[in-house]
Amino acid sequence: MTDRIPEHVRPLAFGMVELMRDMVVIMRELFGDDLDAALIMVCVINATMQKFMASAGPDSQVLRRPVLPEDIRGSISRRMIADKTGLPRETVRRKVAVLIGQNLLYVDAAGGVRPTPRLHDPETQAVVASAHDAVIRYMSTVRSYGVER
Repeated sequence: MTDRIPEHVRPLAFGMVELMRDMVVIMRELFGDDLDAALIMVCVINATMQKFMASAGPDSQVLRRPVLPEDIRGSISRRMIADKTGLPRETVRRKVAVLIGQNLLYVDAAGGVRPTPRLHDPETQAVVASAHDAVIRYMSTVRSYGVER
């Protein structure tokens, strides 16, 4: 153990903890106290968006469409959700079934799991804005301690 840590480590840790707290609060607003379900939702949404966001530039029309065509959206298997989240497969199976029952997820024709499109909903847009605000607060916090990286 050294007697000093780099000057950027503590501000980054402090900012990260604040950001994580803010994100957990947002996730609880969306999904209640079931943080495993929230983790599954984040994993599924990420998998679904990666396919088209990888090729979408700032002027891409795909960024403005309220609901995207199925053929450009990705999906993810329950097994892959378990692998990516570290949750047991049975937990993923049960929680995905509950999320499907709540109309937050659905299974596509190929058996992949996808989120029900919601970005066109003003309430969902407000949550996304809150998450963005949390990231901006994080950046402001770490910069206030002289950390620019």
